[in-house]
Amino acid sequence: MSRKSIHPTNHAVERFEERVLPQLPESQRIIMQKKEKIRHTLYKITRSIDIEEESNLAIHVNAFLILKGNPPIPLTLVIHPLKKILLTLYISPNWENIGSQENPTWRFCL
Repeated sequence: MSRKSIHPTNHAVERFEERVLPQLPESQRIIMQKKEKIRHTLYKITRSIDIEEESNLAIHVNAFLILKGNPPIPLTLVIHPLKKILLTLYISPNWENIGSQENPTWRFCL
C-alpha cells in the first residue's frame, strides 16, 4: 500500500488524550490539549508508516511520537489498512518511563 493519509478516528484522539497526554511534560500537554493539534500529530505519525498489506483486518504498528525537545514515546497504533483509519493507540507494551513526567526516559523492559 502506498503512503496515503490514515485518518484518526475520534476514539483514537480520545485514547491519545487518555493514554499519551499524561506522559508528556506540562509544557507539551498545554500545547497538545486541543483536539485539532492531536489530530494533526496523529496524521504526522501515520504518514511515516508504510503499510504493505491491503487487509480487511486491523493491524498493530509500532511507531514513535517525536515532539521537539522530548525523548520519543513508543506507541502501538491499531490501523485498519483497507479503510485507512487509525482505530486506537496505546503506549507500546514492555516500555516504561523510568524518568519523571517532566523529564521522561523510556526504557524497553522484558
